Amino acid sequence: SMLRSLSLRCLRPAAARLSASPVVFRAPAMVQQRFMSMDGSKTLQNLKDAFAGEAMAAIRYEYYAQRADVEGYPDLATLFRGLAEGEKNHAMGHLEFLQHEVGDPVTNQPIGNCHENIASALVGENHDGSTMYPSFAEIARSEGHEDAAEWFETLVHAEKAHLKRLQRAQAELESA
Repeated sequence: SMLRSLSLRCLRPAAARLSASPVVFRAPAMVQQRFMSMDGSKTLQNLKDAFAGEAMAAIRYEYYAQRADVEGYPDLATLFRGLAEGEKNHAMGHLEFLQHEVGDPVTNQPIGNCHENIASALVGENHDGSTMYPSFAEIARSEGHEDAAEWFETLVHAEKAHLKRLQRAQAELESA
């Protein structure tokens, strides 16, 4: 069973887990065969919260790994990278459940195939570059946090560049 294989993987010695190629977690096949909607349920909100938490943990652990490298602790960096990979896989498992309930939990757009995924990413990048980061910069500046305002403004430009790259990819996909 899937739970048994995950349990066995967790029981292997740490060195073996860290050196092994990552195992991609897949939510159970029954995700696609459910009959009962999760709409409005606490379970659906828990999946959204868990997705966000696991995704943030993966980024934090990658950051910690970089710091460990800089400080001269390669074994600790390896540990954090392994943990980050595990957290990312957990987030992907949550996303597989969410895909069938709400689509992208950030944009609420359908996800699954490349056309849907690009459309969802376009919505997210457009929001970040045209609404979220400009607003964050304005607030930071009004509170006297000029360094944070400049950082947010830098991200406006990055998000707009991401948007252009996605638009080109979408055009290429549609012409294929």
